[in-house]
Amino acid sequence: MTNIFKQLIAPWLLALLLAWLLLLLWLNNESRNQQLQQIQQLAITVNYAVQANLSAKNDQQQLANQLKQIQLSSTLGVAQIAAYNTQLQLIASSVDSATVPALTTAPKTYQVSALDGERKQIAVLPVSAGLAIAQSAIATPLPDNGYIAVVFSTAQPWLIWLIPLTLLTAALAIGLACSSVAIRREQVRLATDVELLAHNLRRLQNARQDCQISQKLVPALKPLRLAFNQLAGKLDQHHFSTEQLIQQLNQRVQQHNNEVAGIEQQRSRLATEQKMQRRQICHWFEQSLLLWQRRDQLQHVQLQRLSQMHLLAGFYQLADADAKVAPIKLSDWLGQYIAEFNELAATGAVILDWQEHPDNLVYAVKICGQTLRSQLHALIMLSLRGEDVSKITITIQLQLSGQQPALRLIAGCNGNGLPAHCRELIQTNDVLDLQWSDADIALLKAIRKTGGEFTFQSLDGLGCILQLTTSVQIEPVNPQNRLQHILVFDADEERLQQRSAALAALTSQLTTCHKLIELEQIIHSKKFDVVLLFLPPATERQHWHKITDYARQQSEVLCFAAADTLTAWQQTLSGVQASDQFCLAVVQALGNQLSTTANRQHILVVDDNETNLAFVQVLLKNKPLVLHTATSAAQVFLLCEEQRFDMILLDIQLPDMSGVEITKQLRQLPQYRQTPIVAFTAHAMPAEIATYREAGMDDIVFKPLEPARLDSLLARFSLTSP
Repeated sequence: MTNIFKQLIAPWLLALLLAWLLLLLWLNNESRNQQLQQIQQLAITVNYAVQANLSAKNDQQQLANQLKQIQLSSTLGVAQIAAYNTQLQLIASSVDSATVPALTTAPKTYQVSALDGERKQIAVLPVSAGLAIAQSAIATPLPDNGYIAVVFSTAQPWLIWLIPLTLLTAALAIGLACSSVAIRREQVRLATDVELLAHNLRRLQNARQDCQISQKLVPALKPLRLAFNQLAGKLDQHHFSTEQLIQQLNQRVQQHNNEVAGIEQQRSRLATEQKMQRRQICHWFEQSLLLWQRRDQLQHVQLQRLSQMHLLAGFYQLADADAKVAPIKLSDWLGQYIAEFNELAATGAVILDWQEHPDNLVYAVKICGQTLRSQLHALIMLSLRGEDVSKITITIQLQLSGQQPALRLIAGCNGNGLPAHCRELIQTNDVLDLQWSDADIALLKAIRKTGGEFTFQSLDGLGCILQLTTSVQIEPVNPQNRLQHILVFDADEERLQQRSAALAALTSQLTTCHKLIELEQIIHSKKFDVVLLFLPPATERQHWHKITDYARQQSEVLCFAAADTLTAWQQTLSGVQASDQFCLAVVQALGNQLSTTANRQHILVVDDNETNLAFVQVLLKNKPLVLHTATSAAQVFLLCEEQRFDMILLDIQLPDMSGVEITKQLRQLPQYRQTPIVAFTAHAMPAEIATYREAGMDDIVFKPLEPARLDSLLARFSLTSP
């Protein structure tokens, strides 16, 4: 309350004093104005009364009574009323004339002035009627106009002043009380807001969040509220940033802890692997020693292959494979090592049948050649461990249908399948169970480290199928020289169909047959670049001899026979190879050789005497020419339809047509109008020579053919260098 008193009393007293002064001035002025108005009205009333009395010729006493009556009836505190003429002489008065003030001036309008020494005022105003009529005793006549003087008291009653002052004081007191209550409330609100601000400030000091003040504070605290909220916002933002930083640090700590745990697990795993690897190394050395101790009990090839596979199994099991490998072409690679694989199977008197995929010719595979070699060794060795195995079909296939290209090696063998202990060893994951004789299984299991997948199917009485699939990278290779036409004969229709799919990639046209009669008809009706004959069991040998001899005159012939019939066929035909030697590389190499000779010039020698043909063949053996022979006119026309020759050495006397007639018909063909045709005869008369030239022959040579004469002909027609 002391603060309230200090704040309110002094201003209140000053305001009260000022209000009193203003009220007193206002009341005084208002009272004066009212008195003046009342006096003016009273003067007007007196004016009318004086005019009335003057007009009625009344005397001075009557006018005085009239003025006295007016004074008494007036509510204003009038002391006296007097009437004057224009000479300022008293005419009549409501009181004793001795107390009537004398006029010194004649005002022209209404005029109020104070009397000397008295708290009274006198109001003088002129009248419109002359007052001299009532003063007959005055010697000089008076004008019509005169003056009225009203003397009145200016003192105000104190009660009239006290009431407004009291009311003013009461109003100010009420205002003071209301102000006190308002200030009290404001102080309470201020104290509350200060406490709220202090509370939030303490929370802010304790690093509490959401300390901003949303309540409305007193105007005096608004700047503090704004400043506090700004500070709280900055601290909240700083706290949020700090929490984020702490969270990030916690995440890093957790990540580091996980890494440490992972490293610890990896260390433990590596320790376990190292322990297991040491056991595997010891086991591998023990089995190597056992294999070496049994070297006298094994065949040389078998010992060599087991040792190699055992070393490779140890390498892939205990070392990291080299990822830097050069791409290899599967068809060429197989052609390089096929004899080695066949030798491995020959130790068990088992026949290998190779099946290749057409994509092997189109793509090169990025794989270690030694790895691929060891994989096939392992598949063959494991297949040889089957019961009653006599034939193994090895399929090398590129699989391009999946997301990642893969190389599939499939070994399918007949017989009764793998023994039970082999199946158990393949399915077990512990390499310590493998012995020195299980090098093939150890190698296939170790190959899995390079990404390979090994599966097997073994059924009693149906043989087994071993499959090894490895993901590889491939790249296209430049296409090889394609043969124009290949003929394939195989009495086994299933095998013929399988090999035809791969051979189709080497030629523009592939013809297949599985019957001998059909083969003979096809050979005599068409010309082929290569003829592949997979010979059946040796029957009708002389007939086969004729077929192959005729085919060799027209094309390159490759003959293959099974191992059980190979000796018999080799006694019948020359150049017969074992069927397990067949691969695409053999045909491709022959195609490359033929493409080299395709750029040479071709010469056709026609004679029904085989001795003469053989002699010409000997003379042209070292010449850069391709020799073709024919023994009849029908063969000449057939060959000329299939191919264009650069020179024709034509016998005059043939069984079915003379050389002259053949020349005439050839000259009618557009491609042979300019081809050199030389008559080849034992003798000729001048007339016959003229006939030869008329038929279109360019020259003539005599039998037996002299080498110098042949060289001059070849040089003359630009077939060889002179």
